[in-house]
Amino acid sequence: MPPHHVSSQDLALKSLEVATMRKGTTLGALLLIGLILLPLPSTGEEILNEVYLLVRERELFAFSAVENRWVTLDLRSREKVLESRYDGHVAVAVTKLRVLGFSALTSRWAEEKLMVGETLVSLEAEGNVGAVITNLRAFGFSATAGRWSVKRFELK
Repeated sequence: MPPHHVSSQDLALKSLEVATMRKGTTLGALLLIGLILLPLPSTGEEILNEVYLLVRERELFAFSAVENRWVTLDLRSREKVLESRYDGHVAVAVTKLRVLGFSALTSRWAEEKLMVGETLVSLEAEGNVGAVITNLRAFGFSATAGRWSVKRFELK
């Protein structure tokens, strides 16, 4: 039997389930636009791992095998990485101040600032997609576009 492949959409749905369980809010109507609209590999096709992320005390080093180069991002004073992941063409990291995404395809970092009181719920990276769920918003990162798409939760 072939190994089970988990798609980026499955990861996004799992992140939403985790966010719903942890925060007790109804997130079923939320669409992670950045994740759903991204081109996904066809069945059986895998994206090679062409990115590596090295987290250091004062900086992040991301390596793009596509461009064959390291790209550094400096952390701010007292800023620490809470969690990070990398896979395929994408690397994602979260600090108390920012959500950071790196694309091996564009060899660039992109960032979104976190709001006061915003806390990390989950973080995923697979293929061309990075996803960060906080208590207030969902962030989708596209390695193809090299930028974030952000959706604020509507609290009822």
